Formats: sequence, C-alpha cells, structure tokens
Amino acid sequence: MTETNAEPKRKLPLRSAFAVVLALAAALAAPLSAEAYQSQDAYVSNGHGYLNAQYLVIHETANPGASAWNHVLYWRGNDTYAVHHVMELDGSTVYNTVPENRLCWHVGNGNYATVGIELAHATNASDFAKQWTEAVKWAGDELRSRGWDTSRLLSHYEAAQRWGGSDHTDPNGYFRQYGKTWYEFKQAVAAYLGSGYVAPIAPTDGNGGTYQPSTSAARTSFPKSTGKSVNIHYALHNRGGGWNEVVTNFDDSTSEGFAGVPYGSHDMLIAWVDSGTLMYRVHTKESGWLDYVQTANYGDSVNGMAGLWGQTIDGVKMFYITTSGEYKQVYYRSQDVAHSDYHDEVCDDGTTYGGDDYAGIYGYALDRLQCYVSDGTRR
Repeated sequence: MTETNAEPKRKLPLRSAFAVVLALAAALAAPLSAEAYQSQDAYVSNGHGYLNAQYLVIHETANPGASAWNHVLYWRGNDTYAVHHVMELDGSTVYNTVPENRLCWHVGNGNYATVGIELAHATNASDFAKQWTEAVKWAGDELRSRGWDTSRLLSHYEAAQRWGGSDHTDPNGYFRQYGKTWYEFKQAVAAYLGSGYVAPIAPTDGNGGTYQPSTSAARTSFPKSTGKSVNIHYALHNRGGGWNEVVTNFDDSTSEGFAGVPYGSHDMLIAWVDSGTLMYRVHTKESGWLDYVQTANYGDSVNGMAGLWGQTIDGVKMFYITTSGEYKQVYYRSQDVAHSDYHDEVCDDGTTYGGDDYAGIYGYALDRLQCYVSDGTRR
C-alpha cells in the first residue's frame, strides 16, 4: 500500500472511482496466463524526481478484488499513489507504470532509495496461490537484474521501520489471510535465486480474505540426550581467505564453540566423526545444493570437503550413519550475517524426527555453524 511523501497515512479512494472504470477495465484488461507473469509497459507518470535505488519494496493494494489494471487506470488520472509496478490478482501480468529511475511516493521517508511493486489484493485462494508464485519469480528476477540478493528485499512494513514517515504494515496482513508470512516469501525468493525453482503453495480452503489457519505448524520434538555422544570435528573456509580452526562439538558457554567467522562468508566445509559415518553437503547462493560427501581430506576439494571455491555457503545439511549397536543423530544449527541469533536446531536431514531439513536461510551467507552427535538433543 502506498502513500504520499507529505501524508504518510492513507486509504486509496478507489472504490468510488472503480465503479466508473470497471466496464472499461474489463474491456481493456490484458489476457490472463497462469504459466508465468508477463511484463507490460503501461506508464502513467514520470514520477516525482529522480531516485537512487538501493532496495526493492513489496506492497499490497489494500483494495480487495480490485485488479492491477484498475489501479493503472486510476493512476493515469492521479499519479500521487502510483508505484513503479503493479501485479495482477492472479499474478499473470506485471504493469510497469513509472520508470524505475524516477521517484514514487510509496514508503514515506524512504522514497528516494526504493523501487516498489503493488500486489493486487486477491479474494480467492486460487488466485493468491498463483500470484504468490509469480511474485516470488518477479522479485527474484528484479533482484538478479540489479545484482542484489534478498538483503535488498523489504516489505512496506520493514521500509517504514527503517526510514519512518509511514505507519503501514503491508503485505503482512494480506499474506496472513492465506496462511503465509513475509518471512516465507523472502525465503522463497532466496530459494528461487539459488535454484530457479518456486515450490508451489497449496491453496487454502477457499475462504479468501476470511481465511485463518486453524493451527500453527509445530516441529516434532526431539528426544532428550542420555549423554551418549560421538565427537564431531568441523571447520569452515573463509571465502577468499584460509581455513578457520577446527572445532570439536560445541559449548554454548564460550564464544569459541562454533566454526566460522562472525559476519564473514565461507565457501568450504570440512567435517568428520570419531566413529560412524557423517554425510554432509552445502547449499551455495550461486549453485544451490551440491552433492553429499562423506570423507574429510584437505587435499581433495571434490570428495574430501563440501563446497565450491569462491561460492558463498548459505545452507548446510548433515546426516549421521550409526555404527552397529548404537543409534545417534547429528544435531546442528547455524547463524547468518543478517540475523542476530541462531536458527532452529536441525536433526539429521529432517527425516529422523521431523523438523527443519537444513541449517541456514537461502540468500544469506552462513557465518557460524555448531554441531554435535548424540542419541538426543541437549536442549
């Protein structure tokens, strides 16, 4: 949802205007396509001066059922609320309405540094699911075209918190109506940047804007450890630098109980255990998931460690194969350069007891890793 630079709080006065343009909109609307978004120039304004784009901002229109084309028609007569792009209800078309080097009044004090897109507010689950997929693709394509990663992707709410001059929280509420979150959207964009693939989302129960998930997802509880463990040794290689010291297991009571360098980026992981077999692999921002390895050899960058020289690791996956007569798992967690605390602990590759299946967040350099092998979690 957008706003003027001088008036940070607004509600688009479109409902009355839409009554006039609905018939015209139906006649002029572009053909729909459920396969992939089409980019279509429909410029309404040359903006309000120049900008120096540093971030991409996602909005939603807060006008349920009003198509993107309706907004184009309205903005032609009043560019006060125009944003650079607007996406159709079903994600089929993105209208380019203001040149990206020109300033729009859409995020208050951050207008000078941001390019934005409005998502037309879908009122049924089928359209939302399609729009979600295409919005993820569009955001990823836009970031890639600028050489940016998801650290440059903001919701309107995040932009308001960063610069002020706005009290808007979109698209959080819109996503929540269909059981999704901004965090999930950003993760999906990061995954798309890494793999070129967007996992489809299942439509909700079809209640549109009234939908609320009945229960929240919960991870499967891990069993508590009896104290039986196997030593695991691991180290991360600094991208463009050298190897960090090997860490054995980890100790929450000290700052040295992790592999890696805070706020650094890494391109190689090496790991081994005193008994049993450790399978491990990494995900890089450039190439996605790489093959599993099960040995540790500093002289073998193909089979003796996980990673590719120069590529940024943003995910780790491990699986411990027990020796005869015992049953243990590898538990591990990570931190990245953009978040202040560790992410949830992972058990094996997520298939043993449920929960997450890898450590990290796509698109964010993994800077710290902690691991231990045990018959249960110590948390």
